Amino acid sequence: MIEKAEDTFEQVMRAVRSVTRGVAAQVDAFVQRPDVLVVEFGVELSAQAGAVITAAGASAQLRISLTWNK
Repeated sequence: MIEKAEDTFEQVMRAVRSVTRGVAAQVDAFVQRPDVLVVEFGVELSAQAGAVITAAGASAQLRISLTWNK
């Protein structure tokens, strides 16, 4: 069960890295780039009773904050 949980966590982290790279690429294309870029992830993994965690449903929330100090 622990090994399966680690696999699931690694899958989530791969998705987080992918989304983060995509956000950074989009912000790089701004004419006036922000001084601060914050990307927050809320990831929830849930398993139905009796199901292994790799069969769990997953949902994620994404919050992006851009700050210009000029």
